[in-house]
Amino acid sequence: MIVAIALFGMEVLTGSGWKSFMILAVFFVEASILTILTGGSFGQLIARIGIIRLDGEPLGWWRPIVRTALKCLVLPALVLGTERRALDDLLLGTVVVSRRR
Repeated sequence: MIVAIALFGMEVLTGSGWKSFMILAVFFVEASILTILTGGSFGQLIARIGIIRLDGEPLGWWRPIVRTALKCLVLPALVLGTERRALDDLLLGTVVVSRRR
């Protein structure tokens, strides 16, 4: 929110129209880029968790973008599999793992 406010002003909190979506847009860009580069968004890095593929291969660039887009739609939160993996992880063959050691 701080980044969106710094870039677009306080109207991102109170306004309507395109500015009301800028917090979500900033989240999308931040989460996608950081997940591509580091395997986790800002919050995931702080919590020391990350995203990996089940087959052990690199995430690539499109999986983090699709995963973040699905998160922005709130759909993955509605569906959980038997392994406690959300819909986006089930579709993309990814899993959230702990980075604590």
